[in-house]
Amino acid sequence: MRLFLNIILISITILACYIEDSYLHFWPPQSDQAIYLTIRSRRSFSFDQHTALDIKRRTALSQYIPVYRYTPQGVEASLNKFEAFIQAVSAFQKKNQKGVENLSNQLQQQFDVQLSPGNLSHIVNYRDLNNLLEGILTIQESILQNKIIRDPQGLVGKDNILIENPNSAGTVTHPVNGLISLAKAQSLLEDKIRQLFWQVDKRILNPVVQVSLATLQPNLNYDQLENERRLDKINREFPSRMVSYNPGDVLVPFRNILNEKDVLLLASYQKHQLGWIYRDAPWIIFTILFMVGFYNLFLSKILVNGFRKQPPYRFVLVLLITTTVILKGYLAITPFPIYGLPFCLLPMLIIFLNHSKIIATATTLVGAMLVSLFAGPAYEILLFFTFGGFAAVLVSSGLQRRLQILLPSLLVGFINALTVFIFTMDWQAVFSQFIPLRSVNLDSLIQIVDAALSWNIAWAAIGGLVAGPLALLLLPLLEISWNTASTFKLNRYMDLNRLLMKELLSKAPGTYQHGMTVAYLAQTVGEAIGADTQLLRIGAYYHDIGKMMNPEFFIENQFKGDNPHDALEPRESVRIIIKHVRHGMRIGQESGLPKVVVDLIVQHHGTQLMEYFYNIAAKSYPKSTIRETDFRYPGPKPQSVEAAILMVADAVEAASRSLEEPTRKKFKKMVRLILVKRIVDGQFSECDLTSRDLSKIVQTLVDALEASFHTRIRYPWQEKKAPPRKTDWRIGSDTGNDQKDPAFRL
Repeated sequence: MRLFLNIILISITILACYIEDSYLHFWPPQSDQAIYLTIRSRRSFSFDQHTALDIKRRTALSQYIPVYRYTPQGVEASLNKFEAFIQAVSAFQKKNQKGVENLSNQLQQQFDVQLSPGNLSHIVNYRDLNNLLEGILTIQESILQNKIIRDPQGLVGKDNILIENPNSAGTVTHPVNGLISLAKAQSLLEDKIRQLFWQVDKRILNPVVQVSLATLQPNLNYDQLENERRLDKINREFPSRMVSYNPGDVLVPFRNILNEKDVLLLASYQKHQLGWIYRDAPWIIFTILFMVGFYNLFLSKILVNGFRKQPPYRFVLVLLITTTVILKGYLAITPFPIYGLPFCLLPMLIIFLNHSKIIATATTLVGAMLVSLFAGPAYEILLFFTFGGFAAVLVSSGLQRRLQILLPSLLVGFINALTVFIFTMDWQAVFSQFIPLRSVNLDSLIQIVDAALSWNIAWAAIGGLVAGPLALLLLPLLEISWNTASTFKLNRYMDLNRLLMKELLSKAPGTYQHGMTVAYLAQTVGEAIGADTQLLRIGAYYHDIGKMMNPEFFIENQFKGDNPHDALEPRESVRIIIKHVRHGMRIGQESGLPKVVVDLIVQHHGTQLMEYFYNIAAKSYPKSTIRETDFRYPGPKPQSVEAAILMVADAVEAASRSLEEPTRKKFKKMVRLILVKRIVDGQFSECDLTSRDLSKIVQTLVDALEASFHTRIRYPWQEKKAPPRKTDWRIGSDTGNDQKDPAFRL
């Protein structure tokens, strides 16, 4: 299974590195089609838009249809201007004024036409002037029915134009060959006037034609704003600049409908990436194999030699696989920046599930390396994940309630944001403000800092904030699938007001007090040798809950002094006593106790021999009918350091009750005897207790017992000598039987 999980981890990581390249290769992007992966740049990449989009841009510009606005007021202005000329001349005639200098100045100012006094004199004295001017106005009206533009040079190569008419909604396409320029319109006007009024004296007709041509205006005007807007849209669609992408930057988001620019961008990226794949693929695959291999070597060799628990191989490998899939899904589906990856959920989950900081740190380092390979193989990204992960390991320990996850999430978010800020800051520009020593320009320094602030910093903080709540969401799934308990789940069972503990107190108060004392001793030992003190205390609380079924058969609950075992055959007594382990396992499972706690209930006696009953049976029955296995607990032996500590603490607490006038020397002798007997019996053969641990256990338990049994001043009424105790078979009686284990407690 372990080899299989390693193969899956390696395969998924390699696939995560190259899934986008494979997608683009087998499903080439096409315009007007959706893309079903977010394509991100795996390394620094520059897209030359000018080169890639030049042909498309020129095609779009060549196909662009200019927009003109039809102006009825321009037609009216032309006619009104010529009518104003007619009115000015008519008014001069009616007044019968002498001298035309004033009229010449008026026409020059009003129509920008300079007529000599002689020509004006002929015009004013012409008898049929009104008919001439009205006829020219009619011709001008007919000319203005055409679509007249000022300059047709901008329409070279164009077939059509768009005409906007303010009197109607929308635009109308009009062929370019149906337009006439202002110069051509003036030429047509002059030709028609001269053809129709050929008999008029040239000295009269020429000035009038000159005025008529001056008043003629185009009725189509180039719409500068609308054309600039439409051309700007084309330029935005086909820009002509060099765009740089950093590792992890989004090229095209998930489910985006591709346009021509996107297709050209992806084609350029594919061409750029293809050259790097053949160069980097061997190194990336080697790095993945090396990191996974080194991680397994660390767990199986280095960690085992210096650590007391068997490393959770399957758990951490599955967690690495799960994290890889989740984070790759984030990158492949969302358009959010890479710095928003909730990578810190990996170390948080390991810590929350009661695994050591050493395992969490090693897993974080390996996970950061693997994730950075498919997120963006750059040292900034690797360091970003590493710093955030290490911060999560440091601040996630010791949490008791789920709400407390907010503080580690805030701290991790701050570390993430600070890391990105440090990476984006232009430190050369900052140092230039201080070197050489001079007055610091605060305005320049503020501008430098503002330039370093970006949305990436905000997303880095969000990634840290989200990691904690996301880890809490995944915790129940991991607890169910691995049949384990998180720190938060275990903490609920620290409450002595739980119904099961109240039931134990009411049915077996002596057992309840025994559990409290064992919890104190076990926690003290756990702190000394680095075991899980929270699990030890909870295990001590619940390790004897099976005694609730028959509390009177256990000496700590026999307050009246009557012992029902006196009337029972040894095998029957053993059967009843052993049952408290099975009852405890059943009660714990029915009450929903975590499996790690139920395991402590099952293992806290291991396969120990109940020597007292075995010796009685051996004396009472033929040896051929006595089997030692019938007088042993079913086990299993302690599988963890915590189970071994609980076994020792349970025995020490029971044996300490039988000591009269306890002293440190007696405590030390008793604890050593208990440990030696269990070592000889092989009870610690399946857990990782070292000789150094055993030495610490003896020292710690002796100190704890001495503190608990400290002497006090005896009151006078206590000086009376107590009557001698009745000698019987029960543990705690001072019978001097060398074969009886003083640590045995019914």
